[in-house]
Amino acid sequence: MTSLESPRAAMEPERPLVDLSVVVPLYNEEGNVDALVRRTAAVLRDRKERFEFVLVDDGSRDATVPRVRALIDEFPEVRLIRLTRNFGQEPAVQAGMLQSRGAWVLQMDGDLQNPPEEIPKLLEQRREGHQIILGVRAERKDPFYRTAASRLLLWIMRRIMGIELPSDVTTFRLIDGDVARFVAGLPEKRKFFSALLMWTGAPVATVEVAHDARLSGSTHYSLPKLINHTFDLMVGFSTRPLRLIGVAGWLFALAGIAFALFNVVRKLLGADIGAGWTSIFSAIVILGGFQLIALSVIGEYVGRIFIENQARPIFRIAEEVSRQARTGSGVATGTAASGAPYRAEDRP
Repeated sequence: MTSLESPRAAMEPERPLVDLSVVVPLYNEEGNVDALVRRTAAVLRDRKERFEFVLVDDGSRDATVPRVRALIDEFPEVRLIRLTRNFGQEPAVQAGMLQSRGAWVLQMDGDLQNPPEEIPKLLEQRREGHQIILGVRAERKDPFYRTAASRLLLWIMRRIMGIELPSDVTTFRLIDGDVARFVAGLPEKRKFFSALLMWTGAPVATVEVAHDARLSGSTHYSLPKLINHTFDLMVGFSTRPLRLIGVAGWLFALAGIAFALFNVVRKLLGADIGAGWTSIFSAIVILGGFQLIALSVIGEYVGRIFIENQARPIFRIAEEVSRQARTGSGVATGTAASGAPYRAEDRP
């Protein structure tokens, strides 16, 4: 049993392997999924790869699911994993990775900003002994606010929080199948995949890839979602915010003591110091605001502890559709720490 395996995973039979599982989370991508599958399949067939598509529908409200069902009739490699509702991109990715059967897992977005024609650049790195190959954008085609916010996030996480993150990488990445399923099966509920991949210690390589504009539709990744993602990363990987609050508290206290001593000395030297209601009020407001900020950050950690202890599944699969198997509701619910999906027959 390797360090990336759990006891339960070691007891399970080996997965039927293909060379590559292409995991794509989909949310309202009816205008992109057809081109995505066709272009990707053409590239992989040209390379004689044995592959499968694991397309995870994250509660789409458009015609994404009917289009994927039509693609299954044309492409035997396509498997549809339909979630019962919208759980978010990270849970959808985890569902796809846990259902994958490939020796390698290729993660892509469903908007075709990751050109399938760039896939061979990632696949070539398999020969170099790397287990994680990350695509780095040669020229980013996102809106300005997304680019600026991502760079600010990267700077804060590296310089202030001490969290190691790769520079300007995308979710266009190739991961050893065992590593991908191990990370997807970790027990915490709010995962930040890029940081967790670095945490595994697996050998990492980066490859410069093209980055296109979205083929159809508009981005689903709003600024509030980016801010929420930032909190997931900060709270999930660092206790430094708590320490920074402590340091700031000491600085405020020392500044208050220094200010008090300064005024005592002035009074002893004969200075006329009147009662200052403005300074008192300002001090109360500043310190009160700081206390509320401190309580908010501490509350964020306590809230995450509460969420983790709930042990609630992070996703629920409504159905899995492929040429090989068509199953009904409740194929899998949530994840287990082993990296295997929790199925109905696993219930005690």
